[in-house]
Amino acid sequence: MHQHVPWQPWRYTAEEYRAAVAAAGSAPLPLTEISALSPWDPDLTTALAEHGVRIEEEAVLDSLLADLG
Repeated sequence: MHQHVPWQPWRYTAEEYRAAVAAAGSAPLPLTEISALSPWDPDLTTALAEHGVRIEEEAVLDSLLADLG
């Protein structure tokens, strides 16, 4: 998609993912898909493989809403 449509990932970096994993209150669900490469942040693929958990939008809702505020 990134090659065909101009877009910027929003809070979808290795740093953001690792922070969300660290802040996760309960045990997050495991990832169910194989990680794809992320050209905008190559370290994101590594971070996903290291932790192997899903972070739901609700878990980071305060940060997302703060960005919009």
